[in-house]
Parts: sequence; structure tokens; C-alpha cells
Amino acid sequence: MKPVNIFRISRITDEELFNIAEKHEANDYVNHRTPVHEISSLRILVDAMIEKGISVSEADGFYFGFIIPQIGKEFDLLKVTGKYCLNIELKSQDVTEEQIAAQLRKNRHYLTLLGRKMMLFTVVTDTLTCYKLTDDDRLVPTELREITRAVKKCNAAFHGRIDKLFRASEYLISPGRDPEKFLQKQYFLTPAQDHVKSELLKDIQGIKECAFYHITGRPCTGKTLLLYDIAAQLSETGRTLMVSMREPAEGLTVIDAAIDALDIIDASGIRSAAFIGSYKYILVDESLRLHRYVFEMICRAAEKNKQICIFSTDPSAVLTNTEKEQDIIGRIRSLGLAGEYELSEKLRMNMELYTFMLKMKHLNARTEKTYEFEHVSVNYASDVDEARRIIGYFRDKEYVFINAHITADDPFADLAEDFSSHHVAGREYDRVVMLMDSSFRYDDNGYLKGIPEPDPELLYPNLFYQGITRVRDRLAIVVMKNLELLRKILSIID
Repeated sequence: MKPVNIFRISRITDEELFNIAEKHEANDYVNHRTPVHEISSLRILVDAMIEKGISVSEADGFYFGFIIPQIGKEFDLLKVTGKYCLNIELKSQDVTEEQIAAQLRKNRHYLTLLGRKMMLFTVVTDTLTCYKLTDDDRLVPTELREITRAVKKCNAAFHGRIDKLFRASEYLISPGRDPEKFLQKQYFLTPAQDHVKSELLKDIQGIKECAFYHITGRPCTGKTLLLYDIAAQLSETGRTLMVSMREPAEGLTVIDAAIDALDIIDASGIRSAAFIGSYKYILVDESLRLHRYVFEMICRAAEKNKQICIFSTDPSAVLTNTEKEQDIIGRIRSLGLAGEYELSEKLRMNMELYTFMLKMKHLNARTEKTYEFEHVSVNYASDVDEARRIIGYFRDKEYVFINAHITADDPFADLAEDFSSHHVAGREYDRVVMLMDSSFRYDDNGYLKGIPEPDPELLYPNLFYQGITRVRDRLAIVVMKNLELLRKILSIID
């Protein structure tokens, strides 16, 4: 998306013609369509600023309707210089000051990443009532004259692609990695997460009997953060149990200690139905990894004690034949669910990486956009020694090695930061390096396949996919002793 001159585009009042011209000026063909009332609000503001002395050239450099990629956060008007970041939100009719303040505070949260001095305003265009958010987060009335002065300060505006200034990964928090931010609510849910949360909490309200709910979504749609966010809110009305599939990370123990009515345990700690009988709410993350016996125990306890139980799953994350045979997702759906909610595939992760992952999973996958894959590195090693050297090179650059190459005598197990695909489920890392060897191949239809050896229990493509979906910013692939596999992967970036 490129900046536009808001005087020039606001001269077009016809909705269809405005959208054609604005999208051409902004080089933005994936953004939303601007409705007529927003076009009218923009024109009213621009006309008023022109009357206050803004020149046509000073109306240059505005990003109109910019949405942070993958996050879904939208800004009406943004102008960025080397020193300042100016944000003006437009309202076509009166809204409460509480709503205005909440929006501008949320905007500040996202714009802080730019490292500029922020000037945040809202204009109610039918009355030209103006507000600003002060440096100490207070909403105060102001005048249009102050907004025009702010525009004049922003002459040397940034004219590049604004999405290059924002990295979605900077806004993502993990409860286990960022417990302080989680406890202080220094995060916002994506629109998809927010929608699922509001629908689920609305459905739960007033329920006095046992009820089962199911949240489902593909990797990196934010299921874990959403579930912990819901758990924290539910704990305000009743004792809440969060069940993890592994021993809680250190960060989760911090959250457990800080919220009195919330307990976080791993599934192996559930010894009996009586143990969970004292809770009002039971939430289970990565539920498909539950042993069938524990799953049935939780369900019996919930029915007996009239508890509300929320399961979260990713249908693509089945890693073993045992998990496939247990079919926990099928068992969840057979419970007579009171509600099932799917997180959209508008992912919180880097879409360049997501597109590369889709193509790795299926070479012929159709994608909406082509990328140069500048955040992906593909490497080749002719033997174990070379593979170890290359992996070590990336680890020195703060990549985390996730190992889907699992053998009885694994030559990579001694790496200090070695993780298996099982142990990284639900976690996120800025940089990831992964190994692919003769355990992997592509079939005649371009689908990634795995051989049944050395362990027929493991689903190798799923293990690999589980690992690479943990990355937020940069991915390195090391192909070892498999030139045909290398040729196929390089065809993605060619």
C-alpha cells in the first residue's frame, strides 16, 4: 500500500469511482471497499483543514484505511515521518468518549513499534468535534486548528510500502513466553479471536448444566492465547482449570501463581474425576493429544458436576498413528456440543512464510500472491557432519533447531537447543531451522510424504509441518542427502 493525497482523492464523491481511483493511487487491491459515508467523512475533514490553511501538497503522504497484515488492525488515516506518526480516526456520527479513547489507546499500542512521537486524534465529522489522546493516555477535547498544525509538522512523509514498517510477529505474545505482558493485558486479540471469544462467552452466560464447547483452528491462528485469555476472564466468576499437554512452561507457572482462581496443570496430573470436581470451568489446550482415558474422565466429571468444558484443537496437528486412531476431535464432536467455533485462517504469522509452508505441504497448492521468500533459506548437506555445521551456523544466529528427524540413534540429539516437533506444539519462535532427510519425499501429485521408517508410529509430514508452523519471522531448511527433495523445494522459490 502506498500513500495518497487525501485532497485529490476526496474530490471524487461517487462511491464506485472513488474506490477505483483510490485503489489505483494506493496500489492496494486487497484492502476493503470504502463505503460512501467514509468517503463523505474524509471530504468533510479535508475541506475543513483546507479552510484552516492546509495546502494541497500538505495533504500528501497519507495512508488511507491501512490494515496491519495478519493482525487485522485498521487505521483511517496515517502519516509517518522520520520523527512523527500522525493518526486521525474519522467518525461520521457521535460515539461515546469511552469508545474513542479505547480505540486511540489501541492504536497507540500498535503504532509504538514505529518508534516515532505519536499524535493521535479523532474527528466526529458531522459536528467537527475533535479529540486527542495525550502522552499520558488521557482523552481530551481539542480543535481542528491543532490537527492542522500536526499535519503541517509532517511534511517529509514516508512514501514507501507501509506494511514494511510493521511486523506481525512484534504484536504476538505467548502466555508461556510473555507472562508479564499477559497478566498486564498488554496485548489485543485479532478480530477473529475477538469474535470467537465474544460468541463463546455469550453462549456460556447463564448455563447451569454441563456443557461442552469446541474451538478449532489451523496453526498460528492464536488458539492458545485465546484460550488463556478466556480462562483468565472466566476465573473472575468461578474456579478455572487449564489443562496443558505438557508440564507448564515457567511463564505459565507465573500466571498460575498470579491468578488465584486459575490453576494450570499438565494432563498427566489428572489422576481422578474427583480431582477436577471443584472447578466451574475446565479448558483443555491441544486436546487431540489427550489420552482417550483422560478425555473420558474429564467428560464424565463435567457431566457429573455440571461443569463447563472447552476443548481446543488443530485438526492438522495429528502427529502419530495413535492420535489418529484415538480420534479425539471426533469424540469431542460426538458430545452434543453446545457450541463450536472456528478461528479463521487469516493468520497472525508472516504470510510469506505461510505461503511457503503451504507450497511445501503441496507443491501445486494455489496461493493468492507470489513472494520472493526473502525470509526463507534453503540449504543442502551431503552428510551428517555438514548438516550439523549448517545447523550450528543458524543456531549462532539465534535460530531454534526443531527436529522432525527422529531416529533411535539420532545424530542431532546432542544439540543444546534441540526440540522435537512434539515439544514445540503451541509455542512460537522468531527463527527456526529444520532438517529434512530421506524420511521425506514428494509423491506424483506434489504432496509431501514420509516413509514409515524408522518409527512407523510417527507421521513424518505432520511432524515437520508442526515444527515449521512454530516460526514467526525467519525459516531455514537443511536438506540432507536427498537431492530430489532439494530440487522440489527449490522449485517453490525459483
